Order: sequence, then C-alpha cells, then structure tokens
Amino acid sequence: MNQEQKIFEQAIALPSHEAREGFLIEACGQNRELRRSVDELLAAFNDAGELGFLKTGEGLQEAQTVLGDAPLHEGPGTVIGHYKLLQRIGEGGMGVVCMAEQEEPVRRRVALKIIKLGMDTR
Repeated sequence: MNQEQKIFEQAIALPSHEAREGFLIEACGQNRELRRSVDELLAAFNDAGELGFLKTGEGLQEAQTVLGDAPLHEGPGTVIGHYKLLQRIGEGGMGVVCMAEQEEPVRRRVALKIIKLGMDTR
C-alpha cells in the first residue's frame, strides 16, 4: 500500500474534522504534493457519501431518483448519475456489469452493476 493510501485510511477512521486535520498536518508534514493527493482522496470519499451509496432513508431515495430515469436497456453511451457506460463486461442472474467512466468527483473507469428490473426491492 502506498503512503497516500495509508494516510487516507487512517484519516477516514478519525472521529472529527479537527482530529483529521491535525493528523494530516503531522502525517504529511511539509510534503505539499502528498497532502494534495490525500485531500483529493478524502474529497472523493466525502462526495461519494453524499450520493447516498450504502445508506438508507433519505440517501437511498436520492439514489433511486437518479436511477429511476434510466432507460430499460442500458448500453454504451448511456449515462446513469455520474457514470457513462462504455461496454458490457458480464451478465448474471441479477443484472449486468458494465465498464463505465465516472465523470465526477474524479474521472476514472469503474465496474457498474445494473440490477435487472424485478430483482430490486424497496
């Protein structure tokens, strides 16, 4: 594991923003590039939490709203939330898995599983 990942994982485990900031000052020292990299990871982590992933209640409703407007037959070029589908890479009993490009908060390629209609529940 690289230094950025280690610092990131330790930082997200801290209970408060103040504790995290103090830890980052000590862990990164004068290395501005390291601090910038860790801050980018933390920002992406925080943004992902705001999208409602793995949450219940209000966050789940937001995720359902984003996916509710998706077409019935997703394919290359389809945009779902912050993800643009590039190609189908697998299919199983519950859905399909596509390679997608995440547009925000960071640009990266990801695997996105799309659950078949009728397999989802409230």
